[in-house]
Amino acid sequence: MIHSQTIILNDALAGKTMLHNRERELGYLDTRYASSRAELVILYGRRRVGKTTLIHHWAQDKPHLFFFATQDDNATLLRRFSQQVKGASEESHDPDFTYPDWEAALRSLIPLARERRFVVVIDEFPRLVAACPPIASYLQMVWDMELQHTQVFFVLTGSLLSVMRQQVMAPDAPLYLRHTWPFELQPLTVADLPAFFPAYTADELIETYAVLGGLPYYLISADPAVDLLTNIRRAILSPTGPLFNEIPLQLHLEMRGMDIPLYMRILQAIAQGSHTRAEISQAAALQDKNLSHYLLALQEMGLVTAQQPLGRSKESQHWARYHLEDPFLRFWHRFVGPRQAELEIGYGQEALWHIIRQQMPQIVAPVWERLGRWRLLRSGRRAGLPPVAEVGAWWSARAQIDVIGLDRQSRSVVFGEARWRQEPFTPSDLKQLTDRGQAWLLGSDAHWDVHYAIFGRGIAPSLTELANQEPNVHIFTPADVVAG
Repeated sequence: MIHSQTIILNDALAGKTMLHNRERELGYLDTRYASSRAELVILYGRRRVGKTTLIHHWAQDKPHLFFFATQDDNATLLRRFSQQVKGASEESHDPDFTYPDWEAALRSLIPLARERRFVVVIDEFPRLVAACPPIASYLQMVWDMELQHTQVFFVLTGSLLSVMRQQVMAPDAPLYLRHTWPFELQPLTVADLPAFFPAYTADELIETYAVLGGLPYYLISADPAVDLLTNIRRAILSPTGPLFNEIPLQLHLEMRGMDIPLYMRILQAIAQGSHTRAEISQAAALQDKNLSHYLLALQEMGLVTAQQPLGRSKESQHWARYHLEDPFLRFWHRFVGPRQAELEIGYGQEALWHIIRQQMPQIVAPVWERLGRWRLLRSGRRAGLPPVAEVGAWWSARAQIDVIGLDRQSRSVVFGEARWRQEPFTPSDLKQLTDRGQAWLLGSDAHWDVHYAIFGRGIAPSLTELANQEPNVHIFTPADVVAG
């Protein structure tokens, strides 16, 4: 499975396509396209991550059919698809022509790809599933009997992750094992933000990432010519801003037929600091026995993650802590959601803006910890720091460590401290981290290769000198993290 970290996006203001370090993913597509074998590519990921822009850009210079599934009835979608197939075949046809059913429509693709490479994209496949539930079975039948023997390059995209898994990737799904490449498009990382905000410092880029996250649409909604707080005022807090209603809009698209206010209460509870089941249940006014179903649904949608303590053995599991995956989702539910009605009528914007300005260190803190874990995963590039296979946090009755990276096979572990504060880290902070690391190691009868990582805005000269002398002590500044 390929996890993308960069993306092509549309510049909404300039009306042009921008390419940001997307060569790797385009290269993968080109390599598969260059072969003659039939391909069934599953391109999935969150809304606003850029799936449509990516695949549309890539297919432009190739023989292709690009079908965008709208929220229409089955007859309308079948008619539109039929017209596009006829257009691609360059046959003269009645403007009202429609194939009798989806099986016939899919079979009509065979001549287009029999003797040449031909790209077929069905964008937002879950919408087509909603209009025609058997569509995946029809595609399976046509694929098994004929399409797999052509040169078709078939791409299905989707934002409803649960539907994509049920219809395509689950063992009982009609298209299970037919797809040749499951391709998950991930949000951008903080290392990609300098392309959007070239004048920002490393600290400013991390603060921006802590608010906007890595979805391209959110990033291009901000003006790189002004600072983050001005962007928050204009793009998020203003009722006319592009991100003011973004979260309710996306949740309504994602949760059709579900109890949206109830899910909003759960998301708001987590955003405002409730992370255990008991805390979430109390804050959202839900009985604990009913909470599991809702949390599982939010996890399947990619909105919530369940974090377990990362211990020496995988059996050492405690109760999960739940977190919102996307920084902007957390920011919106923490500040905008509870006050949206007042903001809508122009009340309270200035007061909220000042609250956000004062609480910026608290907004950044959990994201900075997450960035520390992300940086450890890329530690192979940094001399002296062992590569790690897993990252996370650890907590017990005795201690808590917010950043841990470990490799069980080589018995290497990195204990990290990440604090977004102005005062510099000192050797005493390192001593406290080593003490907490000893709590993690307590009871182990094996030797571990132990390293320590400090993630801080300011580093005291005495700690820098110590790190220069100790090969197992590593320091990461905001500039180091942004550099990836």
